[in-house]
Amino acid sequence: MKLKSLFVLFILLLLMPQTLLAQEKVAPFTLNGKLVPQVVARVNGVALDSKFLQREFFAFRFQSKQMGKEIKPEEEHSIARELLKSVVARELIVQKAKSLDITITDNKVDLQLKNIEDQFPSHKSFITALAFQHLNIASLKEKIHRTLLEDELMRREIAPKVKVSDEAIQKYYDDNKARFTKPVMYRVSHIHTTTISPAGKPEDKANQDKAEHLTKMINAEAKEKINSILKKVQAGEDFANLARHFSEDEASKETGGVLGELHPGSTLPEISEAMTKLKEGKTSGVIKSKFGYHILKLDEIIPSKLIPFSETKTDIMNVLLKMETQKLFTAYVEDLGNQAKIEVLL
Repeated sequence: MKLKSLFVLFILLLLMPQTLLAQEKVAPFTLNGKLVPQVVARVNGVALDSKFLQREFFAFRFQSKQMGKEIKPEEEHSIARELLKSVVARELIVQKAKSLDITITDNKVDLQLKNIEDQFPSHKSFITALAFQHLNIASLKEKIHRTLLEDELMRREIAPKVKVSDEAIQKYYDDNKARFTKPVMYRVSHIHTTTISPAGKPEDKANQDKAEHLTKMINAEAKEKINSILKKVQAGEDFANLARHFSEDEASKETGGVLGELHPGSTLPEISEAMTKLKEGKTSGVIKSKFGYHILKLDEIIPSKLIPFSETKTDIMNVLLKMETQKLFTAYVEDLGNQAKIEVLL
């Protein structure tokens, strides 16, 4: 649903400094130093205010910055012309929806508005983010209304025509088997003793010395404890039983230290490196991580596995339906544009 992009941008706006918000709010809309006209296009005689283009341009510039790309002044006009195409397309969609008597209730708009505002810590921060996009409550409602009209037009005019064959689904599966392959997983257990780091340096040197001494003492005890446990492991004592009695990981000790099935990229680097070197049923030496000391036991290596087509068919069908719907809708809007009278004034 198109409303998702609204959520993403509004959440990103929470990160912006308040001074920048104020500057953006009062700055006139210019492209490469030239003031943008009040009306930037007409669609079947309906004037499109520059504020719509300004919002699109700001969103594009903001997201470009997030990806580390700065828009050069000489690029602004050509980018704005491209963005204007989407503004015109939305107006075409609204006009077509109205011609088909598609209506969106106020309740639906208000629900989406509430969903967006609920992502913010306060009403004030929400209003600030709106101002940053040159929006207020009324104009945001208008934006939501247009988006819901587009969704409903797509549902009525395009969705019934979209079909995906079994052959297409099978081909997508065959061409993208890497996406449907489960990686190698490692079923691992561990025994853990906790170390600590100083919370911060006290202002008083005497207290600082005490804190450092206490930290060293606790960490030395943790190391001594894990080494004594390692000797028991190496002597052949039951690993699960040792974990239940001595491990300080409350989340796993009751199950004998079971951490579950881990992927090398989903756990601590030290754990990942050690577990991938172990053979099934074997245990490691003492491993140091930022959380303390660990002894690992590799219970099982679960080989990489291709997920059967039968288990992925529905998901693939939904992906292809979405892709085909968007493709047909793009062509539908292009056709609306070919039949419309469009004047670009930028």
